[in-house]
Amino acid sequence: MTHAQWRALVHLSNNENCRQIDLADILEIKPITLARQIDLLEEAGLVRRNKDVEDRRAYRLELLPKAHTVMQELWDIADAVEAQVLNALSPNEQEQLTNLLERIKISINSNALSEDSIVDD
Repeated sequence: MTHAQWRALVHLSNNENCRQIDLADILEIKPITLARQIDLLEEAGLVRRNKDVEDRRAYRLELLPKAHTVMQELWDIADAVEAQVLNALSPNEQEQLTNLLERIKISINSNALSEDSIVDD
């Protein structure tokens, strides 16, 4: 599984039954790029496209049971890697790192919002 497919599954798990076009917006990728990823996820039995009852042109995405199993395995791997990486830091340093990264994330998000408002104006 690619990083892009993993991202799609994670965001889909947080936005169950969302439209494919909406997931592309969430992931900030082009719809055709997501379509290719969904094709592969569908072939792997992780996702199903369902026709949108309100819009015949759109599809809603459904995570299949196999996806939950795969995602848990990937979360377990991610948790193990995170623990191994953070093991080099003391608990206090880990907390500092988390706080600093959170500040960076907030700054990036607020800058992105500011850029969006500039583009919209």
